[in-house]
Amino acid sequence: MKSTISNKKLNKKIVPLCDYKGKCKNKAYKEVYPKNKGWSYLCRKHFKQEQKKFKGKLSYCSIDW
Repeated sequence: MKSTISNKKLNKKIVPLCDYKGKCKNKAYKEVYPKNKGWSYLCRKHFKQEQKKFKGKLSYCSIDW
């Protein structure tokens, strides 16, 4: 099975990329869990945008590099 998460090699580490609507290719900042969608990765810009949309009630997990 092929993974749907986009990855990039950065400083000899494989890091996930933002998967916001399949268009953004920035480094992931947080792993979020919007209702009924499953886990996804968001860059800082899209994370803040989604937090405003959900009025700060967005479940997320920090990513350590």
